[in-house]
Amino acid sequence: MSKPRTPMEMVEILQSRVTAGARSYRMATVRYLMRPPLSLRPKYAAFLLDLAYQSDHVQEVLGRAAERATNDDIAALLRHHYKDERARMQLVRADLRRLGYSDELPEREMTTGDAALRAYGTTLSYERPTAMLGMLLVFLGVAAEISPTVVRLLGVGSVPRESMRWLMVRQEEDPKAVKTLLDQVAQLVQDPAAQASVIEAAEVSGELLALGAAARPAL
Repeated sequence: MSKPRTPMEMVEILQSRVTAGARSYRMATVRYLMRPPLSLRPKYAAFLLDLAYQSDHVQEVLGRAAERATNDDIAALLRHHYKDERARMQLVRADLRRLGYSDELPEREMTTGDAALRAYGTTLSYERPTAMLGMLLVFLGVAAEISPTVVRLLGVGSVPRESMRWLMVRQEEDPKAVKTLLDQVAQLVQDPAAQASVIEAAEVSGELLALGAAARPAL
């Protein structure tokens, strides 16, 4: 497009991409939790381990994108979410400790979707740092969407509630965080090419997240 989208158009388009990605990821996660064997504790631990490795990568690409962004406001926004992701990582590690895992995380087999998502995020952070905002929106939207469902399933599966801190914080905070970030992106990203990159990043990230979740190996 040669003409920039209005902030309202950007919010509507990005919200639809976030919703689609979150719906696909939630379905893949529920199928993973419900397939045999039915013991949910080791599956939940695997879910948290994958989040921990994903969080490491997200911190890396957000930090790099913030350094390479040419717009000061966008760079500041990326840095803010880099710091927030570090706090998220501490919650994930605390939940894993409550499940009996030490700070030394066991190795995990990476799925095709996970590998593709890492490669895509790395490329964005180097070549199109502003587009990282689209990936970030999907990560927040996915967490907001899946958290209530997963908490309910884990409760039925007798997983201790004190090991669900990450999920419960995400359930409470991420719907508001997504709305705020949508408004910020719509106001800050005005160039048509940059707008298209953010939208593409949101769409691709949602597809790759769901692909990785669908193939998640058990512990």
